[in-house]
Amino acid sequence: MKKLSVTVKTIVACALVAAAASCSGNADSKPAAVALNDSTAAGNEVKITTNIRYIDADSVISAYKLAQQLLEEQQREMNRLQQWHESKQRELQSMANSISQKQQNNVYLSQASMESDVQNFQKKGEEADRYLNTQQQRLANSELAIRARLSDSISNYVRDYNATRGYDAILLREAGVYFNPALNITAEIIEGLNARFEAGEGSK
Repeated sequence: MKKLSVTVKTIVACALVAAAASCSGNADSKPAAVALNDSTAAGNEVKITTNIRYIDADSVISAYKLAQQLLEEQQREMNRLQQWHESKQRELQSMANSISQKQQNNVYLSQASMESDVQNFQKKGEEADRYLNTQQQRLANSELAIRARLSDSISNYVRDYNATRGYDAILLREAGVYFNPALNITAEIIEGLNARFEAGEGSK
């Protein structure tokens, strides 16, 4: 499950990049712009004003209530499957030990009797493998659904958020070496995401 959590963070981080790249707004006011200097071929200096902000993707995922809910549900499903698998392994090991002890103590009265137990053991093992594979595929599909839902949710909110701010770019903290802390809008994004999530929950 830890692996799932990291994977989702990565996918959502990509979603944030996509949202930021496509959500340059039309707002008239552009506060706290960053001035960049460029030089033309003639040597004239051109000042380019870029209005950017950044987001800490890990913090967003950790604090976003929808992400918490979805990942906790997935964690419970994975824990249940793990517990079932461990229980089935103990059951099969017990069957194998019983067959071995019967064989050593000459309990089997015929070869056919022993083969019947062995076949039953193999059948249960094959059934367990099929069930495990089916459930693992189900969880994998569930993970893809979680990725898509979180990606859409965060991307859509960032676009809506930026529609009233007009930033030229909203970047991920991980995308750069240093950002001025004054450009950090993570708390605003988290607050907005959770407010929208709670409003949706309340309307159900």
